Amino acid sequence: MKMLTKQLLLIIGLVIAFPALAISLDEARSQGLVGEANSGYIAVVDQSSPELERLVTEVNSKRKREYAAIAKRNGIDIAQVAARAAEKLEARLRPGEFYQDNLGRWVQK
Repeated sequence: MKMLTKQLLLIIGLVIAFPALAISLDEARSQGLVGEANSGYIAVVDQSSPELERLVTEVNSKRKREYAAIAKRNGIDIAQVAARAAEKLEARLRPGEFYQDNLGRWVQK
């Protein structure tokens, strides 16, 4: 019985040690879980989960850093960069993916 307990503890430890398989931005977008917000960032379209929240936080923090760098280089406000990015990102979406219109409603392309 002790051997079985040790094996179970080892298996549980290994499962916990491996990071959970995270969903990619492309997968989340194509499944309609996240969309391109009119702010230049992504947002959860309908129902949130810890995994989606991590994805949104990670993607948006990377975008914010990039937007800030572009704004600084060009001497403009980060909001201007984000607004322009929102337009470009919306134009690149594939059919079935979501974006937020100017009224904040989710629209499927």
